[in-house]
Amino acid sequence: MLGEEIQSLRHDLRVTIKAYGQRLENDLHRTAELVRAESSVEEPSRERLHDFRDAMALVRKRKLKPENGRRKDLRKIDSLIEDLRLFVRENATGGRSSAE
Repeated sequence: MLGEEIQSLRHDLRVTIKAYGQRLENDLHRTAELVRAESSVEEPSRERLHDFRDAMALVRKRKLKPENGRRKDLRKIDSLIEDLRLFVRENATGGRSSAE
């Protein structure tokens, strides 16, 4: 019976990983679409260019080892996507967060 439960857990793991990965992919895709739409509307201000530079630096300085398949890398990616989504939402509305 334990073997069957382990097999069931393996199935749940695969389904969960697939759903989690798909959610991250969708979030990243929507964020990229918003950035493209925002940057094509008008000439960005100097401040906005600095914001884009800061966001690019945030993405570029990520330290991941995806080949190791570590949870902490997934958490870093998830957190980075959330930071980018906040960046896009804040700037799409022209507002700033109180953390800045």
